[in-house]
Amino acid sequence: MNAIIVNLNDMKKFTCKEMGGPCEEVHEGATAMEIAKQNFAHVMATTDKAHKQMREQMTKPGKGPSKEEWWAWFNREWDKKKDEA
Repeated sequence: MNAIIVNLNDMKKFTCKEMGGPCEEVHEGATAMEIAKQNFAHVMATTDKAHKQMREQMTKPGKGPSKEEWWAWFNREWDKKKDEA
């Protein structure tokens, strides 16, 4: 069994807006993947017009940056962000 040890001092917070979305919903986690998953679930759960463009970028090829481009950008943002614990 593989265990992942998380130091709560390494937690970071990103808002939907900081991740390219329209609102101030806060996502918190110890890894970039954890926060990205939270944001994806948040955007997919919304039905408002403000999140429509982001929903389309996430689900329709050619509507925004590729997954690789987005991850490269988000990992740079993750590295710049100070821990929030």
